[in-house]
Amino acid sequence: MKYLFTSLLTLALSSSFAQCNPTTEKMMVIGDSWAFFSWSGNSYNENLDRYGFSDVECYSTAGLAVNGAEASDYFTDPVRVQELKDYINGNPDLKWVHYSLGGNDAMATWNKNMDAVEEAAVLDTVMLDIKAGIDTIHATNPDLKIIISGYDFANFSETIETLPAVAQPFHPFYGIWDGMGQPTIEEINTILVKASDRFTDSSMVWENVFFVNNLGLMQYEYGQANNLQVAPFGTYPQYTAPVPGGIIDYPTPLDALNFGGNDSFHLNDDAYELFIKRYFIEYYWKELRDYHHTVAANDINNNASLTATTQNSDTLRIGNDNSEDTDVLLSFNTSSFDDNYIIDQASLFIEIDSIAGTSLQGLDIDVSIASGFFGGSVSVESTDYAATGDETATLCAYGTLEQEGHWMRIDLPSSFFSHIDMNGTTQFKLSYTLTDNTQFIDFKNTQDNAWLDVRYTENPHATIEENPLTSQTMVYPNPSTGWIQVNSTETLKGIEVYDLSGKLVHQTNSVNNEIDLSDLNNGMYVLKLIKKDSFELSKLMIQK
Repeated sequence: MKYLFTSLLTLALSSSFAQCNPTTEKMMVIGDSWAFFSWSGNSYNENLDRYGFSDVECYSTAGLAVNGAEASDYFTDPVRVQELKDYINGNPDLKWVHYSLGGNDAMATWNKNMDAVEEAAVLDTVMLDIKAGIDTIHATNPDLKIIISGYDFANFSETIETLPAVAQPFHPFYGIWDGMGQPTIEEINTILVKASDRFTDSSMVWENVFFVNNLGLMQYEYGQANNLQVAPFGTYPQYTAPVPGGIIDYPTPLDALNFGGNDSFHLNDDAYELFIKRYFIEYYWKELRDYHHTVAANDINNNASLTATTQNSDTLRIGNDNSEDTDVLLSFNTSSFDDNYIIDQASLFIEIDSIAGTSLQGLDIDVSIASGFFGGSVSVESTDYAATGDETATLCAYGTLEQEGHWMRIDLPSSFFSHIDMNGTTQFKLSYTLTDNTQFIDFKNTQDNAWLDVRYTENPHATIEENPLTSQTMVYPNPSTGWIQVNSTETLKGIEVYDLSGKLVHQTNSVNNEIDLSDLNNGMYVLKLIKKDSFELSKLMIQK
């Protein structure tokens, strides 16, 4: 039995009828030409759609994303600053400012013939100017999170050096390259590495400032399929360059550059989308999901496509395939959820493998929840298709659902929360009712391709100031390179380590004085020190 009312079947093919979220602008882009090209090419909204947030938009204007802008002069324009302040003050939903400045400052002042002291002075000035701009934004709204955009390698060598000598001065970026002393690939890449290291270090100490190092990303994404036209003249395969870091004596490949590979340092639309995509992978997606706890449907044998006659765990197909309605069954082990807290929000995220027929974007989806399982057991079985759950609702599906790697998001109604089994398994069935018999989506059924996120009414992993570490417990060294000592006058039952998104990244039930956290990446973490009848929280910085 399907869960849409028969009288609404025709309507469901053309429009949604569930109450969907209004579109809100939660992100803005400001800065230089990298801000302008990435925003005007729609890189942010495309990635918002890709990761299931089609109800969120990014904002900018030609007055806020300005070709040629420098950190030293961007905030000296009173008209621009007023536009920025007016937008911030008028948009309470705004959470993130993507901040792209500093590149023009460095190219205008750095020269390859500088010594180490002079070079450090250039970077010091750039960072001071960037921080002054950050302070201007935070003076308007101190809660805004500012994401320093950074850059990727340039390619002056192939775009300019390969031209005849008489033609080189006519290239639009010759003056910049010549002003820097005509640096080699390695020389200009090295100064960009130093600048990115400064961004990394500064973002760790500046309040509400974050940075994702993308150096080498274009080398990774495009590879060097044909011989480089200048030294070192070689090649390397796609998806082999390290990120961050890249290959220091190679430039960004021409295939990633603007104007058919003739631009020396701006990317084309596709490359900017990939550049901003990594910000979503490393930062924005976790921020947008804003969960306290998440679990994946990792027992893939308990996920399946369901029809009235078949079950298939190899492919998660939903829709109408050859006139046969097909549902998706997802199984989550929700026993790790904290039953000491009340769930306030919950969302499903599912990654698309492929789409056939007409897009299902914008159509409502039927979702049924079972505390425990559908049918007779948690395993996939023939009775699952017809089995009813504890509750069913017709919900909005967010995301463009265009191609492989895109994500569908479904926000669950509060009436579902009591059916999430905090001590066992929770299953969901997803279905559409369609008349087009070639209209279906295949979701990926591999580990980490379906997630259930929850937020609690109180966040057990964020109230650090409300649960200060007492003098009876010591955690050191802090910052740590990976090994820490924990000394406590009370017996500890266990230690849990969370990243700043609230995701559990390390857990131990056997507490010795010395704990190995060397597998964790650099960054800030929260330690939950579990005692007999209570717990304490402490911040820990990993810095290798």
